[in-house]
Amino acid sequence: MRVWKRPSLLEWVSALLLFLMIREWLLPLQELTDTGMLWPFLGIAAIVLILDQIIPYRWLTLPIKLVVILFLLHTTLFDTSIFGTQWLKELAAQMLRDIPHAFQQDWGAMSPVTRNALFDLLLTVLLSMITYLVLEQRQGLWFVVLTELYLAVLDTFLPYEGDGGIIRTLIYGFLLLAVSHLTTMTKHATLAGNRSWIALRTLIAPILIIAVSVGIAYSAPKKDASWPDPIAYFTGQNQGAPVGAMKKVGYDNNDERLGGPFLQDDTLVFVGITNEESYWRGDSKDLYTGVGWEKGIREYESILDPSKYEWKDQLFTGFETKKVKATLQFKGPQQFATVFYPGQLNKVSNYRPPNATVVYDKMNQQLEVRAGAVKLLQTTNHSNQPATGPNTLLLKLNQYEIEAEAPIVSEKAVTEAGTEYPKEIKERYLQLPPSLPPRVKELAQNITKDAKTPYEKVRAIENYLRSSGKYKYETKDVPVPKEGQDFVDHFLFDSYRGYCDHFSTSMAVLLRSIDIPTRWVKGFAPGERVGQDEQGNQIMEVRNKDAHSWVEVYFPNHGWVPFEATSTFMSPVRFKYDLQTSEPQVPLPLPDLGNVAAPDRGDGRLDDLEEGDSVSGRGR
Repeated sequence: MRVWKRPSLLEWVSALLLFLMIREWLLPLQELTDTGMLWPFLGIAAIVLILDQIIPYRWLTLPIKLVVILFLLHTTLFDTSIFGTQWLKELAAQMLRDIPHAFQQDWGAMSPVTRNALFDLLLTVLLSMITYLVLEQRQGLWFVVLTELYLAVLDTFLPYEGDGGIIRTLIYGFLLLAVSHLTTMTKHATLAGNRSWIALRTLIAPILIIAVSVGIAYSAPKKDASWPDPIAYFTGQNQGAPVGAMKKVGYDNNDERLGGPFLQDDTLVFVGITNEESYWRGDSKDLYTGVGWEKGIREYESILDPSKYEWKDQLFTGFETKKVKATLQFKGPQQFATVFYPGQLNKVSNYRPPNATVVYDKMNQQLEVRAGAVKLLQTTNHSNQPATGPNTLLLKLNQYEIEAEAPIVSEKAVTEAGTEYPKEIKERYLQLPPSLPPRVKELAQNITKDAKTPYEKVRAIENYLRSSGKYKYETKDVPVPKEGQDFVDHFLFDSYRGYCDHFSTSMAVLLRSIDIPTRWVKGFAPGERVGQDEQGNQIMEVRNKDAHSWVEVYFPNHGWVPFEATSTFMSPVRFKYDLQTSEPQVPLPLPDLGNVAAPDRGDGRLDDLEEGDSVSGRGR
């Protein structure tokens, strides 16, 4: 029995091209999943291809492949000596412990070790089969087509840019087919003359065809797609949206590009039973990019037993407060791995499923729920024992109870708060993109020219956006900014219409431009009151259309105070009007903007729209 075989140069080239195509399958994992490293999977692919090329009997490769998998598991997940047996015992124990979870298909409850081991085994088996079909049976066309289809689906339906992968797969795939065909010819045909020269001449034609095709496709002018976005078409029922892709209203985590029209959605999200109507705060973001919001520097805290954890003064301090108790029951088709809470959070309890852990974003006061705890095998504490941390998989709670406190904001306190902002607050919450047009700041200065304190400036800009009559709440006929145009500049000076994202982002950016720290907050509006329970608590139904965004403004020595910029919403935050002054108090006037005494709302379409849309909007 001959153990080793000597592959030809063409067979090695085929193996390399197949490896490059397999790489295109693995690359999206880092963007679409929580996969941190790709090199172990690429290593498995390379080892499988090499072994299957040089060993003629596949059953002989199986033990070697298993050893490679164990080596990679140890290298990436264990920090003990590879020559010891402790890590093998731990691996076996975790896999045995996770067998019931596998039968129940409860993948989130399985440990990362078991999930990695199963994925490596599955990958090895699949690669062995692909190698057999593509390299030995010369059946490569189906794999080329399948790879192109895979990348096209990811590019179309998921947030993955697959353009480059599709072009690369086209090159690798056609070269693989050409080389595979030539390999078959050289084995079965009698070739006269120099075999290398014959092989080179045979490959020149397909290489030239691929080079010319790809070159023309890359450099030729391209027309924009004439069909609607398929996601919006299927989920938003887009029927020829005139100015942008139509989508449904709702809470999501991607705010990198705001704007565009949407359809209202009455789908129930959760039922909240509470003694105080309030916004349901989910998250905040601090980095304005010119087209949307992202999170900047983050600081996380792992909480393994949220029911025993208490939060205090995370948002504000120095105000009178009202204790709030609320129960949230998620009864709709949508659930979230984010905990929504009224006011300022104190405690979370009685949550289901009970194995939940939490990763707390200390900078943005967001609670992300994880599926239990796992051992962190590469992180050890001072006693050299494996540490434990929240699972990397998200968990969506069915219900939970909240203890919180709603602020009763003293107007005297925020008026006298001054401008001595902490350095870290100024660095983080006065950020604006360099491309922000100067007229945005000029408008903010004009609006606040009669205001003396930051609080008066906040109220002046809030009143301007809500009550000047210049801007209209609109959800369907909402234009999107041109490529390169700032989102806020487009709303304030061109479109004059939009929904809560437009109003809240504009207020945050206008205030930042005059050196008042702000951040953008998202969650849900209070919802619709549908009754009371026996204790007199209000029963609120919160639907997708109640998804909302607002603004938090920082006041020295007090923290973050929410404000409402959207004209059709009434903020549930209570203010205590306790200003004591010898001068008579007058309401803050709307700013005199000189030559814009009569509202000019761009192209005049708003006047037409207002005639047919006089109903106040809810939701975003």
